[in-house]
Amino acid sequence: METGTPAEGTLLVGDVILGVGGTPFDRDARRVLAAAINEAEKEANKGELSLLVWREGAEQEIELTLPVLGSYSETAPFNCSKTDRIIDQAVDHVMMLELKDDWLGHINALGLMASGREDVMSKVREFAHSLVKPGEVLSIEKHVSMMCWRWSYKTLFLCEYYLLTGDETVLPTLTEYATKSAMGQSGAGTWGHTYAAIENTGKMHGHLGGYGAINQMGLTMMLVLPLAEKCGVDHPEIRDAIVRGNDFFSFFVGKGAIPYGDHGAANEWYDDNGKSGSAAILFDLLGNQEGARFFSEMVLASAPGGREAGHTGHFWSHLWGGMGAARGGERGLSTFMREMDFIFTLERQPDGRMVFQGNVGEAGDKGKPKRQWDSTGSRLLQLCVPRRVLYITGKDTPRETHLSPERTEQILGAGHLLIDKDARSELSVSEILHYLADPLPPTRAMAASLLAERNLNIVDQLLPLLESDDPYTRYGAAEALGKAGFASQEAADALIRMMEEDDDIQFKVYAINALIRRDKQKGLLTVAKPAIPVLMRMALEFSPEDPRKVLQHDIGRALFYSGRAQPVRGLLPEYGLEGVDRTLMVPVVRELLTNQNGWARSVVASWMYPRLTGEERDALWGDIYQATRFIAPSGIMFASEARTHGLDLLSTHHVEEGLELAAWYVRYQKGHGNKARVPKALEAILRYGTHATRVIPELEAHADWYESKRNRRKPIGEDDPANRIRDTIRKIEAATETPKLVSIDIPDVED
Repeated sequence: METGTPAEGTLLVGDVILGVGGTPFDRDARRVLAAAINEAEKEANKGELSLLVWREGAEQEIELTLPVLGSYSETAPFNCSKTDRIIDQAVDHVMMLELKDDWLGHINALGLMASGREDVMSKVREFAHSLVKPGEVLSIEKHVSMMCWRWSYKTLFLCEYYLLTGDETVLPTLTEYATKSAMGQSGAGTWGHTYAAIENTGKMHGHLGGYGAINQMGLTMMLVLPLAEKCGVDHPEIRDAIVRGNDFFSFFVGKGAIPYGDHGAANEWYDDNGKSGSAAILFDLLGNQEGARFFSEMVLASAPGGREAGHTGHFWSHLWGGMGAARGGERGLSTFMREMDFIFTLERQPDGRMVFQGNVGEAGDKGKPKRQWDSTGSRLLQLCVPRRVLYITGKDTPRETHLSPERTEQILGAGHLLIDKDARSELSVSEILHYLADPLPPTRAMAASLLAERNLNIVDQLLPLLESDDPYTRYGAAEALGKAGFASQEAADALIRMMEEDDDIQFKVYAINALIRRDKQKGLLTVAKPAIPVLMRMALEFSPEDPRKVLQHDIGRALFYSGRAQPVRGLLPEYGLEGVDRTLMVPVVRELLTNQNGWARSVVASWMYPRLTGEERDALWGDIYQATRFIAPSGIMFASEARTHGLDLLSTHHVEEGLELAAWYVRYQKGHGNKARVPKALEAILRYGTHATRVIPELEAHADWYESKRNRRKPIGEDDPANRIRDTIRKIEAATETPKLVSIDIPDVED
């Protein structure tokens, strides 16, 4: 036990806590223990906490005396003396820490400022000034790992500091950070671990590197930009970045949680590692109250059981959750805090520190808990929302709530159902239909899935709901028919007709997805063939409400997806090409090959390239070449398949321009995962036989480059690119076949 705690010398390493007050735990032990701690902290109970402990084979009761903090108010953290005491202890702890120039230091400094205490400002000021380096010009030319994470939280702190103090010492630095961050945004409106300009050798607003967009950090970067404008920073790059980012992130309003990267909306869970929380704050800052309300409700619905998971742990979930819930007004945050109290109570230490507990069952870095991830500053931001000192904690945000008591109860009820299978199993059909009409997509998804889980065929009740004036009812009915349509031709025909005629793009998405679910018994795939010509026509129609052509992405999946990773199947892989209007094939394929999203390009390339007729290939060679040469601006994680399939097609038909392209690609492709792609490029080169001798010098240079990048601490494996390239050179030198080459016209299009 740590020194200075009530457990020191009383609880021993190896003790197992079995219960409290002499009673064994009969439900979630964390919730029971947290409730007992809060009860003990009341003045009337004088801090007395009795634990039932198993020690060396026997049970015994251990008495601890905790610091007395009082009781939470009904509206905590608003108008709550206990919350104020917790805040003061937490501030005292952070004041003893060294504020380092990393994201944790920036968050801790933000937490100090959020408290509104004047006595913290000298420390905060000293830290802010330490981040200012006069005369330094920030460079985006040199790759710096995790650069966006560092810059985003640093700039967020500097903006809030300037807006609070007006200290012009930091203004030039925050101006440069904010402007360079805007310059480093991808053309799709996203950010990755580092800036797009770095991955594109200085060209601004190109594609991201690695595996592409990382929206957890991208949302933080977006928060910086309107705050920088509030600081008086006026720059066209910032204005344009706000527009691009808003186009990207506002797409998810009403559709689901914001995903990890450039993926579809996560419509089956309420939050994804805190992004619903930061999105609520972002849309509040941008004046988009619809977005702020939607994501604040999503945060609240996640409180009963959807906040303890996340990529690398749930630090970000707890950082942004409370502040996001607060965009639902005082009732939103108070309700959220009550639901989450057992977690926050068990984090609290007597010295004011909030301990990061990590994901349940997850060890963290190299098998060791991430104890260095002190959560105190993060919790201060949440606890200090009532003080409204910072913009991220609600400064200038209206205090009233859009949440009625009835709506709050509905949201929490749905959140509990999502994690309670037994409770879901007891819902009546009328209750399921009620949840199908909820404004939150995960609630509707849960209800639709429940019909399938319980094998309930209520198609006759769902069909009339498609004609409802309420959009949520229509969305829910379409999703339910996809999961529990039980091969109803009437349902499929209705969805096909409506998805073509309806102006609501989101309904189109639900209808499309309903038709292609892989479950042939309960879904509609077996009766969806008539959708093929409709989808091909829709692929060539566009809406100003969908500037990134996300609908075309979904159409591409519905037509061409042949993989197994998703619970859907493309209609063409399912039914084949017989009877398909091939006059539409060239424009449809061209449309998808030019879609912003790399996955949309890859899904059509992987299935359709081998099936193109000679006439179709001739019409598409320029588009195929461009889609191979230039990576898609978004959806980077799945963008490379379109390129390797392009190399395969070009080389199989001995297109001369494909030889130099394949040689170029061996080296100048996306770095992340390149060991798996180098062999495919080399296989393409070998198909050119003796013609490939002309690219040997280029391949030798590539081999030297890859050799220089080897990790000298690891053995050289069979997948070593340098060795693979040199082996290919030997095969080229031994080649005897000289295939006849054909040439194509290449459009003059820049990356």
